[in-house]
Amino acid sequence: MSILSKNSITGATAILLFIITGLIPYEHHHHHHLRFTAEGGECIDYEASENTITIECNASFLDVVQTINDPDILENVGDSEYILNANLEVADDVSFAMTSNQDGLQYLKIIGANGIIVYGKILINGVKITSWDISDEDVIQQNINGTIGRGYVQFAASEGAEIINSEFGYLGYVEPGRRGFDLLGGGAPSHDMVIRGSKFHDMWIAFYSRGAYNITVDGNEYYNNIKYALDPHTGTHDMNITNNWLHYNPIGAICSDRCHNILIEGNLVEHNADHGIYFSRNMHDSIVRNNNVYNTTSGITVSESPNNQIYNNTIEGAISQGIRLFNPDIPDDGLTQDNFVYNNSIIDSENGISATRSHDNIVGNTTFSDIESSEYRLSGNSSMMIRGQYFDSALISDDGSEIGSQIEIASSGIIDVIEGTRSDGEDGGDEEEDEDDDEGDEDEGEGELYNTYNEPYRKRLSDGDSITVSS
Repeated sequence: MSILSKNSITGATAILLFIITGLIPYEHHHHHHLRFTAEGGECIDYEASENTITIECNASFLDVVQTINDPDILENVGDSEYILNANLEVADDVSFAMTSNQDGLQYLKIIGANGIIVYGKILINGVKITSWDISDEDVIQQNINGTIGRGYVQFAASEGAEIINSEFGYLGYVEPGRRGFDLLGGGAPSHDMVIRGSKFHDMWIAFYSRGAYNITVDGNEYYNNIKYALDPHTGTHDMNITNNWLHYNPIGAICSDRCHNILIEGNLVEHNADHGIYFSRNMHDSIVRNNNVYNTTSGITVSESPNNQIYNNTIEGAISQGIRLFNPDIPDDGLTQDNFVYNNSIIDSENGISATRSHDNIVGNTTFSDIESSEYRLSGNSSMMIRGQYFDSALISDDGSEIGSQIEIASSGIIDVIEGTRSDGEDGGDEEEDEDDDEGDEDEGEGELYNTYNEPYRKRLSDGDSITVSS
């Protein structure tokens, strides 16, 4: 990635690239122009009025250090640490590298609300980047409203970025484009990005995108982020979120507003306050599988989002419910319907699967253990279709509304249905396995048998009704 030093090579390269770029139509253009020059000084420049270092040729961080040569703008403080007191902007169609092995850069401290702004392509490998307060000689902490301006990394119609084995911390604030690690969107979306083996912590938002596509987020750690950890947004699609460790955030991963073709697989999602994994606002045609979700309020939540698959996940220690199929009072972005939720294991949670104002979702082959209240909890005129289920004394309950909710059980063999609660009343959990033999002793009536292979069992529950189902 070093700058070419021979005029003859440079001239030939310029002519060749001029021919090539003339033949290829670009989807987006910015007010940046490539200048192929022999010396870095002519295409790496500092604009004092904007307090911005502009990079308009293929270059590395070391080229910038040698060109700027002004400690008030970019200071080498030793031990492979640098302090950046300006914006650093990578122009369109330009490749820029910041690496520990090639550039001797291990830690970049960004003063104030300056940022790294990438229109072109960037490689960040083995580098730690944080905000920095020069007077406190420390990182800049953020408040709960995100109003303290501090360093950020912004991708504006960038393509081909690689973020590898790096660390980002204490970056971002509420301003769009400066939220932390921010795929801004706008004119043209950023795409073809790989984020791997890196850490993101104490950010306002550790990943935000609009319209981005072909994004790989693999094997990273996201923790102590303030607003969101992973937040692909507004039309982001074709993104794989795999093998990450998401912990101590408000929400582990949330995909919101017309996102699609998102794969969330193999992640460890634990100790997030509100939701482990959240599908929101017409997120569709996406998959959540093989994740381990621990100690959160709701394990996996689907809100206003259709046509998704949620399977082979283990959810443990959910305060409210393991899986939540939800619509608000007035859904305006989409409906939670036609989702397929199967082969999940829900352990030590208040409720297993809850449906609120949602319809036509299929739930199958769920393994429950130590559920404190209800294996299935319905409210707000919901309907739920249970398929291929073995019932180990499962409580299916309505939350008490007059309008009630509909349950349907099919393809689940012969089931024994008892009206009313389990014999241990409201607190089913720990003793549940011991009750299988004498189930129903304190219930009001004997159970009725139904063969769900012949025809589905259907029941409308209202006013707090419940049934206990055993296979």
